[in-house]
Amino acid sequence: MEEESHLSLLEELIERPSPSGFEQPVQEVVRRECARYADQVTTDVHGNVIAALHPEGRPRLMLTAHCDELGLMVRYIDEQGFLYFAPIGSFDPATLPGERVLLHTASGPVPGVIGVKPIHLQEEEERGKAPALKQLWIDIGASSKKEAEEIAPPGTVATRAARLQPLRGRLVTARGLDDKAGLYAVLETLRQVSAQREQLQTALYVVSAVQEEIGFRGVRTSAYEVQPELAIVVDVMPTADHPQTSRQEIGDVRIGAGPALTIGAHVNPRVYELLVQAAREAGLRYQLDPTPGRTSTDVDLLQVSRSGVATGLVNIPCRYLHTGSEVVSLEDVEATATLLTRFALALNAEVNLIP
Repeated sequence: MEEESHLSLLEELIERPSPSGFEQPVQEVVRRECARYADQVTTDVHGNVIAALHPEGRPRLMLTAHCDELGLMVRYIDEQGFLYFAPIGSFDPATLPGERVLLHTASGPVPGVIGVKPIHLQEEEERGKAPALKQLWIDIGASSKKEAEEIAPPGTVATRAARLQPLRGRLVTARGLDDKAGLYAVLETLRQVSAQREQLQTALYVVSAVQEEIGFRGVRTSAYEVQPELAIVVDVMPTADHPQTSRQEIGDVRIGAGPALTIGAHVNPRVYELLVQAAREAGLRYQLDPTPGRTSTDVDLLQVSRSGVATGLVNIPCRYLHTGSEVVSLEDVEATATLLTRFALALNAEVNLIP
């Protein structure tokens, strides 16, 4: 029953489309879940959902994961009814040809497929090369520009159609696990901490941040609202446990071996030590993510919000990032929530955040 609950909420988060700038459908689910456990739930003008538990406590702790995902936006429709698009976020064009997509229209989702010139018709110099985005289009089966415009006019957004699918063991695959696996983990943390709120001394703020994939925008505005003294970002990171990866370059991070804790300039040393302590006291496996410079996550902006925030970064190992079939382990996701719960409940007003 517990396993079904995990998959049910994660599946719902995946099912709700949320390309950067168009996160409203998934934020409806986030608000519903947060209302069950938090004392206050608000949504700012940027679209961030902010849930507070014990807001009068000290220190002010912010746990955040981004809810947005990669997407496509229709920009032009030709006379035959084919839709040309621009990416929302960073795509590898080689992963797109032949992908099934859903266009999210006012009348509901419309299926389509990303078309490309077939290999049978390619010139010799074209073969073996990844197509440019401008060489791809979406085919919804329309027979004319007029028909296509009535169904999905320019400005319509689309996502890959891949849904949550269990693999062997406790691995799952889907689009958008970056970062809905992290979003699930912070929502689960809120639930677990709420069940033990008599032990909670800190003011806990859970933030479902928008527009990370196009420049870490939501975390910037939400941090101004929350004004945290310390904050933990939960995101996913690449692994070195599959072919054509290098442990020498990214470290020995493996799926199913626990969350990876970042150490480096963008992480407060005291927060890192407290995360390690919480993991050890809880008997959790964890991995290290040595990152000397920018992390390419919301931490990079959150750390320098206002006069500075003591930040930490907890990563869920994820294979095949920014494809339609990302893979994570539910064990790593659950361990992340357990770690954050332990971390939050251990904090008090006397915590020392000075390096």
